[in-house]
Amino acid sequence: VELYYAMKSNPDPNILQLIRHLVDGIDVASYGEVCIADQAGYSSDRFLHSHPVKKEQDIEDCIKHGIRWFVFDNFDEIPKLQRFASKINLLLRVAIKNDSCVVDLSSKYGADQDSVLPLLFKARNAGLNVRGISFHVGSQSADPAIYKSALLKIKNIFNEAAKFGFSFDTLDIGGGFPISYRTSFPDRYEFCRVVSGALKKYFPGNIRIIAEPGRIISGDALTHVVSVTGKSYRNNVPWYYIDDGLYGAFSGKLFDHCDYRLVSEKPGPYEECVVAGPTCDSIDIVSRDQKLPELEVGDLLLAPGMGAYTVASATNFNGFSVPETLVFYNEEGDSILDDFAATESLSVA
Repeated sequence: VELYYAMKSNPDPNILQLIRHLVDGIDVASYGEVCIADQAGYSSDRFLHSHPVKKEQDIEDCIKHGIRWFVFDNFDEIPKLQRFASKINLLLRVAIKNDSCVVDLSSKYGADQDSVLPLLFKARNAGLNVRGISFHVGSQSADPAIYKSALLKIKNIFNEAAKFGFSFDTLDIGGGFPISYRTSFPDRYEFCRVVSGALKKYFPGNIRIIAEPGRIISGDALTHVVSVTGKSYRNNVPWYYIDDGLYGAFSGKLFDHCDYRLVSEKPGPYEECVVAGPTCDSIDIVSRDQKLPELEVGDLLLAPGMGAYTVASATNFNGFSVPETLVFYNEEGDSILDDFAATESLSVA
């Protein structure tokens, strides 16, 4: 399986540079991401533009840059791509419904079963070269068995399309590989073993297999460090105000429904408390149900596992700065690596 890092999860140049020789390529969603990855040293032949709906200018800019692989899932995308037909390869994204994931991406993207063949016919009539199928089971998929059913569905599409002269040589299985936050998910190696078994069962031949791992690579790369800036009691419950929140790196709590663990090195006893972000918005609550020791202004809290979909979606709302990322190196001068060769860094608000 070729690994194309989903840089949307964390486009930090340090991570991109570190994994450059460990992954096969980069999964991008815009020309802006192409430019960032280009600065990190990725050549144009290592890009896959996986966004099914693109601005025409974005397509043109990417093609001028040398990008040759694109994804589509609807009829109106075909005319945008048609004038570049001689230069590009396409993958048709198919919707996969998944009730066991945290974010079901099929509600927004992916062609439904009845549209697959009509889309393939229209693309072929437009002179476009559809090389295969892509899908995404959704973010934080809890059950690897969804890949079994998804791959069986895609295998049937391969077989049906072959009856009409389509000869596919590429399959993109997307991302969605989970990591644990406060809720435990299956072991990543066991999870991938199930996926690998399904691939061997349904696609044993010479099919190019692409995966788009993001969170599973970058998630554990960053530990967020925040400072307590205020303290109060509301209805006899301690409230601690910290210098980052849902509009900052904790944005993943809103967008990806992640429940980040907060850690203090102070001794107990522990009590339930509310941890709130710094903005004026009352929705800016990081945690309501975690137990922490009594904290004081100036104390630090750690939030491990905040490398994915955090700083990448942080804003400057209320004028608060996006957290700075610091990279730590070992005595040999190499970036500290985790099991998936991502940096171990601290994001300091």
